[in-house]
Amino acid sequence: MTDNAKHLRLLLIAAGLAAIGAVYGGTVFASHSFEAGVSGNTIPDNTHVRLDGLTLPAGGVLPLYDASPNFVSGHFLMRAPCDPDTHVPYVTVIAGHVDESAHGTYVDKMPLYYILHASTADSCVYHAHMPDPLNGGAPKITDVALVNLSGESVSFGPGDAADINVQRVLGSMSSAPYDEMKLPADLEHGNPVFDLNDENPDNDGLGFVHEE
Repeated sequence: MTDNAKHLRLLLIAAGLAAIGAVYGGTVFASHSFEAGVSGNTIPDNTHVRLDGLTLPAGGVLPLYDASPNFVSGHFLMRAPCDPDTHVPYVTVIAGHVDESAHGTYVDKMPLYYILHASTADSCVYHAHMPDPLNGGAPKITDVALVNLSGESVSFGPGDAADINVQRVLGSMSSAPYDEMKLPADLEHGNPVFDLNDENPDNDGLGFVHEE
């Protein structure tokens, strides 16, 4: 292939990629209706934290994500040890804003969806929406962390992990701070856990529509 032919081929490839970007650049591809998706010039951010081999002592805190001062929307995924009957994780997932000042801090337990078909007897998989305006939790999220409020040490096994996908920045705490305080020490053990696969429709959480 001559140099001119190679140059022409590269130009054609570049033109094709530019055309694809023009058509699909402003389109959001998402399967989670709760989440806002990518907007404008916002660049998605993903943080993956391996938990296998870690032990969180009673009262321990493991920070997972910090977007301060921006509060964000996105999706949370976790695999962690859980109660085999209630499917409540042994560690508590909290989200909100952790400020240098206690008076500027507000965190709450994150509502979780238990994913039966991806879980095992000893380790449960969860999805969550950040934030989840229908099912509760902190409405403005800059920080996500795990807190051990169980009273005993919790050890994570092989495959346990947490994954946070941020899709959009919603605002800044500097212009929209919390007007009340809630600290991790104010919370009790156990996230709200919803299950779309059991026989109890009252445990599906708000926002899910059953097809007749």
